[in-house]
Amino acid sequence: MLASRTAASALMQVIAEVRCETRFELLAFVVMPDHIHLVLALPPRVKVSRVIQLIKGRFAYRYNVGSGRAGALWQARYHEKALRSERALVAAIEYVHNNPVKAGLVGQAESFLWSSAHPSSRTDLDSYLG
Repeated sequence: MLASRTAASALMQVIAEVRCETRFELLAFVVMPDHIHLVLALPPRVKVSRVIQLIKGRFAYRYNVGSGRAGALWQARYHEKALRSERALVAAIEYVHNNPVKAGLVGQAESFLWSSAHPSSRTDLDSYLG
C-alpha cells in the first residue's frame, strides 16, 4: 500500500492538510511500507481519534479513486499512548525513527526518506520544546 513514493508523498500531503485544519503539532513520523507512526501534540479540544479519522479517511478515498480500488485500505484500529514526560517523548521519537532500521529498510534512521529522522523533513518538535 504505502510502499510507493507516490503513495507516501500523497499520505504526507494529507497529513499536512489535516495538520493545518486541526492545528496539531507533528513531532515525529515515519511512513513504513504498510503502516505509519505519528507523534503528535494536540490542541485542547482536538481528539486523536478525529485526527486519525481525517488522515486515514482522506488518504484512503484519494488512494482508492486514483487506483480504481474500492473498500477498506487501513486496519480499523490504531494505538495511542499519552506521553507524560520529556523522557517518554524522546523514547517515542527514537522508537518511531528506528522503525525502518529494525525492519531492515535502511542502516541508519536518517537515511529513510519518509521519516522525520531524515534531514530534509520538517516537524514542529523544536517549537514544541521551546
